[in-house]
Amino acid sequence: MRTWHIGNFKITEVHELPIQVGLLDGLIAEATPEVVRGFDWMYPDYANEAGQTLWDIHSYVVDTGEQVVLVDAGCGNGKSYPMQPSFGGLDTRFLERLEEAGYGREDIDAVLCTHLHLDHVGWCSMRNGEGRWIPTFPNARLVLVRDEYERHTGLMTASEDDGSGVAVDVGEDRIARAFLADATSLSEQTKLIQEETFQPVIDAGLLELVPANAEVATGVRYVSTPGHTSAHHSVRLDSGGQSAFITGDFIHHPIQIARPGWSSQGDWDAEASAGNRRAFLESCAGTDLLVLGTHFTGAGAGYVVADGDGYRLTQVKPEAAGARTPRAVFSTQS
Repeated sequence: MRTWHIGNFKITEVHELPIQVGLLDGLIAEATPEVVRGFDWMYPDYANEAGQTLWDIHSYVVDTGEQVVLVDAGCGNGKSYPMQPSFGGLDTRFLERLEEAGYGREDIDAVLCTHLHLDHVGWCSMRNGEGRWIPTFPNARLVLVRDEYERHTGLMTASEDDGSGVAVDVGEDRIARAFLADATSLSEQTKLIQEETFQPVIDAGLLELVPANAEVATGVRYVSTPGHTSAHHSVRLDSGGQSAFITGDFIHHPIQIARPGWSSQGDWDAEASAGNRRAFLESCAGTDLLVLGTHFTGAGAGYVVADGDGYRLTQVKPEAAGARTPRAVFSTQS
């Protein structure tokens, strides 16, 4: 179990599951095995010997000393995900691993989700002994960016296809098209996510909607990073003069650090996603900003440094004397 310290904050990664090797092949189209093998720093943490990219799903517990915040909530157990069955009906040890990290369900004060795709929200709820969906973290506010939540709910009313087999007006959730380009299926799955994951939290009065770039707790704030979804937000942590940045799907895989222009096939706006990554990486390269990737395997985190015409991720912290101070914010394209 990996932990990091940023000032007075303790950050702990809680693993949910590895993503089956090959399942996401082609999601970043340019990242062919031949190309990936050309970046020697990808192996063994982020790619295998064959050049296939490696991914997993995990959450971060951020213990500020005053509050305990969970960032991204994985797939959850027993959820209905007909469009992505590999992530549905799971029975993982996530809650046991959370306990092993020193945190019970009742200890979590707030849950933040970078965006509302199914592999980032599932543990917002769980089944109780009677089979009912209840909030997993009974004392936690579920703090979501309002625009992202409204994007999600808007997908529950999607149009049929136009007769050509191409979905019309499926909203802006193109990650679904990477798996199944069908508006009705997307609408039905979104309704299931609402019913099984968010409605129990709403019924308990624990949902809190906040504006873009909101500070959620002292030193913990959302940072707008649109592109993967229109209102995607990463999470920035600041304590004691040190900083960290949890990417969500703003940076899906470290190959996008090497080549920030390579966007996911599931991005809502590939151009915006690439432009915002470039701006972010330029702002933090050579600084002490710790970058933690929600789907990064291996070391799972590191510091961005320039590498030819791109960047790379290293676990070696830049020397304080030569490191630049990371900008507090960077300009995003919406």
